[in-house]
Amino acid sequence: MTMPPKPDSRPDKVSLWRYSKLFRQDILSAQPARLYRAWMAEFKTPFFRSYLMNQSDLVKTVLKTRPDDFPKSDRIGEGLRPLLGNSVFLTNGQTWKRQRRIIDPAFEGGRLRETFPAMWDAAEAAAVRFGDLDGQVVEIEAETSHAAADVIFRTLFSIPIDHHLARDVFDEFKTYQRSQPILNIAAFIPLPRWLPRCFAATPGQALPKFAG
Repeated sequence: MTMPPKPDSRPDKVSLWRYSKLFRQDILSAQPARLYRAWMAEFKTPFFRSYLMNQSDLVKTVLKTRPDDFPKSDRIGEGLRPLLGNSVFLTNGQTWKRQRRIIDPAFEGGRLRETFPAMWDAAEAAAVRFGDLDGQVVEIEAETSHAAADVIFRTLFSIPIDHHLARDVFDEFKTYQRSQPILNIAAFIPLPRWLPRCFAATPGQALPKFAG
């Protein structure tokens, strides 16, 4: 099987401390090569157990067919909640279903046809940016985040991410995301909700204001 381009993988066996350092630096490089070839792989630690799936049928089962049987982990939520809040990306059960009912109409067939041109323009813009790199070594997460944010801004606000206001918002969120690692002490050991997490200010406190 031909492997798609990816960063060099870590050795199969590393200490938990070494893995945490690799994870903080680069999530993709922190994984062993065998995970990229497995239909489903299990990862065990003394604190949690996780699974990685590469088979499309399994992904569909977890995300669409039986979502109630595979709730989102509170451990991951500890790192993402300061950035994403109690949003559809982190909720489970009835809260998640209510949020999905609210956003589902935006993804119905007719709506997608209306927004597809904006998505296409964002993809074309990303292709131009990649073409301008001319063999440079770049951080792919930053580039793909840029592309995703461009899609969001073009479809929701009708402006590209290169618009100065959109760029300011993107830069603020990127800085905030870097300051709130997914891998933190609460991701390993469940902490009571009243215990301070020592996170920085929420993004909304630092974002530029849209006029009008």
